[in-house]
Amino acid sequence: MPSPARPTDKSFDIAALCQQAIQEQHDRERRQGYGLDDYTEGRIVGAANLARKILRTLTRSSYGEPKRVGATRRSLAS
Repeated sequence: MPSPARPTDKSFDIAALCQQAIQEQHDRERRQGYGLDDYTEGRIVGAANLARKILRTLTRSSYGEPKRVGATRRSLAS
């Protein structure tokens, strides 16, 4: 069985960038809200969503936890 991946400096840098994207979305929601600029708002929300997915992947692989595959979707559909 392979050993779990260890966090590297690059993974910490990636995690910091992800946290920054998520924070930008929270700041936008608190200060300005959403209005007429759909393009910029879509980019901010999309970047935060991608950042959350990357963080989930990093934390799963760094702790050696197995990935769940669709169990939640299947249980919600039934």
